[in-house]
Amino acid sequence: MDWYVIILRVIHIAAGTFWVGAAFVLFLFIQPSAKELGPEGQRFMGHLVVRRKLPMLITLAGILTVLAGVLLYWRASDGFDADWISSGPGVAFTVGGLAAITTLALGLGITKPAVDRMGALGQEIAASGGQPTPSQASEMQRLQARLVLLGRLSMVLLTIAVVTMAMARFL
Repeated sequence: MDWYVIILRVIHIAAGTFWVGAAFVLFLFIQPSAKELGPEGQRFMGHLVVRRKLPMLITLAGILTVLAGVLLYWRASDGFDADWISSGPGVAFTVGGLAAITTLALGLGITKPAVDRMGALGQEIAASGGQPTPSQASEMQRLQARLVLLGRLSMVLLTIAVVTMAMARFL
């Protein structure tokens, strides 16, 4: 019994399930609902981000998924052997892994800073009486539009990762 692979697979699958599921629920249901609710929705999102730390948990799940995946890939490919990488499973795992790594990089490099800025803006707005200045409202709208675009891209990339990982062993 190969406990190394078993433990890595459990981490990879559990963290990946949380990462993908949370990303889809957040983008498809929570964000649109919060937007429709206006100020109450913004308060809810602020609570979710600041107090419940959902973005941090999603990011941690993405990091665990990718790290465990890279270690599994290393093991399966016998140290990045080109023959294995060019095989059917190798190509599928490579495409899925690159999609996941790209999603994580976008999350860390663009999404997280945008969410952090939105949180800071929300605190500034709340501290000043609850009504945003025109520049704050404009910046908030710009950040929300960026997050919608990144959310769509992330959903596509995560779908590619899940589908290719699921079918890789059968190629």
